[in-house]
Amino acid sequence: MNYQRLRILLILAGVGLLIASLAAGCGMQPGAPKPTPTPSPNQPATPLDGSWQGGGQTQSGRVITVTFQVAAGRIISLGYSYRGLAGLPCSRIDHLSIPVSDQPRIDGDRFSARPGSDLTIQGVFSGTRQASGDITINWQGRLSCSASLQAGWTAHRLPGTPNAGGALEQPARPAGLCGVGVNCLALFGQLLILGLSNGAVLALIATGITLIYSTVRILNLAHGDVFALTTALVTSLVNGFAIQPAWGALPLATSLGLVCLAAVAFSALLSVLIERLAYRPFRQPGQANGGLRSASALPLIATLGLSFILFQAALVWRTFQHSWIPGEHRSVPGLPEVPTDRIPDLLPNFDIFSRLGWRVPLALRFNDLLVIMLALAFAVGVSQYLKHSKGGKALRAYAENPLLAQVIGIDGQRTMRLAFALGGGLAGAAAFIFALYYARPFGDAGAQSGLVAFAAALLGGIGNPLGALISGLLLGVLGAFSDYFINAAWTPVLLLSILIILLALYPGGLGGGAEVEEDAGLSEPADRPAALPADDPAAKLKAESAPVGRGATWLKLAGGAALLLYPLVASASGMGGQVILAGIGIFAILALGLNLPLGLAGALDLGIAASFAMGGYAAAWLAGAWPKIDFSFLLAASAALGGAVGLLKGGLARRLHNNSLAAATLAFGLLAQKVIVIARPLTGGASGIGAIPAPRLLGLTLSDPSAKYYLVLLSLAVAAALSRRLANSRIGRAWLASADDETAAQASGIYTGGYRQLAFVFSGLLAGAAGALQASILGYMDPGAAAFHISVMALAMVILGGVGSVSGVIIGAVLIVSYDKVLIPQFAALLALLWPKGVNIGAVPDLRGASFFNFGIVLYLTVILRSRAATRLSRLFMSFLQKFRF
Repeated sequence: MNYQRLRILLILAGVGLLIASLAAGCGMQPGAPKPTPTPSPNQPATPLDGSWQGGGQTQSGRVITVTFQVAAGRIISLGYSYRGLAGLPCSRIDHLSIPVSDQPRIDGDRFSARPGSDLTIQGVFSGTRQASGDITINWQGRLSCSASLQAGWTAHRLPGTPNAGGALEQPARPAGLCGVGVNCLALFGQLLILGLSNGAVLALIATGITLIYSTVRILNLAHGDVFALTTALVTSLVNGFAIQPAWGALPLATSLGLVCLAAVAFSALLSVLIERLAYRPFRQPGQANGGLRSASALPLIATLGLSFILFQAALVWRTFQHSWIPGEHRSVPGLPEVPTDRIPDLLPNFDIFSRLGWRVPLALRFNDLLVIMLALAFAVGVSQYLKHSKGGKALRAYAENPLLAQVIGIDGQRTMRLAFALGGGLAGAAAFIFALYYARPFGDAGAQSGLVAFAAALLGGIGNPLGALISGLLLGVLGAFSDYFINAAWTPVLLLSILIILLALYPGGLGGGAEVEEDAGLSEPADRPAALPADDPAAKLKAESAPVGRGATWLKLAGGAALLLYPLVASASGMGGQVILAGIGIFAILALGLNLPLGLAGALDLGIAASFAMGGYAAAWLAGAWPKIDFSFLLAASAALGGAVGLLKGGLARRLHNNSLAAATLAFGLLAQKVIVIARPLTGGASGIGAIPAPRLLGLTLSDPSAKYYLVLLSLAVAAALSRRLANSRIGRAWLASADDETAAQASGIYTGGYRQLAFVFSGLLAGAAGALQASILGYMDPGAAAFHISVMALAMVILGGVGSVSGVIIGAVLIVSYDKVLIPQFAALLALLWPKGVNIGAVPDLRGASFFNFGIVLYLTVILRSRAATRLSRLFMSFLQKFRF
């Protein structure tokens, strides 16, 4: 085990170096300053040329240091620094090399500069030795350095004279690893304190995850939302009861204790509700697997749907806060939509070392120490409860061997409910600590918010609370160092990369053992009915390939004729709709791509949006570079890039199954989106790439909506034919055999890992082609194409239509997109007409921001309806598909 820990430390170091190299390649490292451009010799020197240094003080007392250089009457370099969170030094060096075309000119004795969105500075020179002015800073950089500051400044010219060419002769200032004039030992100590404080919250979440996962062996993708919603509850209670730091020690401690109890109770109840809605329905006798090969996939997807619903609850919660303006709607990425109301700083933040009279070159604030101690107390308390209490011993026994635990009289249902209550309670404790420490609620939510905590749980060993605590603290420290030495934007990339690597190397966790293939609590009952023919992908494919009846033939001919003639009718009548239909076709192609690994190979891919986005960006790049490129070449290149992304995910699928594969592909998709945002020179960053030329096919420019519609319709027909051909081929039969019984398939000579990877490659090819259509039809591409909800929409389409069914997936795409793009807007417009004026309940009647609820409820209900314990609606729907055999 010691060797394993050593390997993990080496892995973390290697990943950190890799991310640092990538950041350096993108020009984002805060290392040594870039060389200052030297004016050309024909530019005369001026009396103001030289290095200037000074500073000022904000109204709150924060000191800002300002440096700039003047050469040939221009400002050629600007820099500023200040003390950030916990007294950490923050130095902005991105403007130490201003391009010649952007260098501000000194007009007489004045200048004004805005080298970036983070800095605005004005100044006036009172002679050749002194200057003064105003500076405004809005730097959202590292976590510890994000600040909005404004101050007046004064500066003096440093000794030194310009040479004949205008280049400055100045004394060399050594720039070490930590920056100019920074004490590395003190900096490391301060980062360690900050990292432990951040990691304490992460550790509590990870401890809750490891308790739940060790019991049910299914990843709870809604656990992060429990934490996020509870932070909103804490801030709402503090503001609602007007708790202030001026209260006496006893009233303040009592009120905060009651808020803590409310947070723990709320999160525990919410976690138990998740167990009731997402896990218990699939443990009932008689439920089906919805065509999925793993019984654990159903509750995993159900928690995903609940995650979106809880995130929507956070958006609605925002509308009840004092800072919300009635009628506002914010859907622009980066703008706050979740609860944002701040609370007073209720925790003392004095420096303990200063109070003790110690001269130490770093600060240990009281609130930092309190946060770490609270996290240790909660983790140790849970660990002792598991060791010495009756309920804790039952939980440990059930996690070790569920069947044997039930034989000796342990109630499995009660034990699982206890695990969810404990895990949720720890999330509530973490939420309470976070809200008090940062004086605000958690600004993120969704399934991705719990992934880093899952990495900590995996690193500490599944079922080991103290191990999860230590691992959470370690990842917190790693994140703090990454924030400072690399960039805060790259920190999530680093942590997600670590999660993927850990999952690939240790599928069953560092505690040892193989990955659990099925959920411990979802065992197959002995009296389980035989699966419906509609639940079997092989039966679906056989039914779809069989000769169809006359009624079905006429129905298919009528449907095909309607699709072909609709643009003509729409153009003649002026009703439009081609763009929406083209969008349905694009998502149908994407869903067909997901259907290959999920419906045939039995592998859950929660990151197919990565291939979709890569294909779209490839089309945007090529079309921008060669506007007259034929769409066939563009489509092939986009599909190839999407397939390459699928090849990477397929490499994970060779080693991982079920929960681990779902977590790894989810992390991969999130990683792709964050890299797209960071790689601004290639992707345009958060703004994306616009003005993409219309597609050209065989020399014709397809700029008309009807022409684009026919292009998508043709592509969908080819994708459907390819999917059906693959499913009925030897490759498709190998996929089905591997998914049904991997051991038997391997005994028959089938290389299951290779075939599973091949399924991801073909899936990526179709997703990349769909991305090329998306970029070409809409004319723009942004990081939203790689967003998590894109993968969720495709997943809902596949499950609703029936995994493995080509025609069913297309019908699912029609239903999901029509619901999101047609039904919801029409219903919102009708509700706005009928809603009483002056009556506002949250965001009602504005339903434009309810898309996350739409995704979540559709996904959740789809999973429930596709199970055998569902109502007759599922059976009737599948009987309809079989009867007509589309």
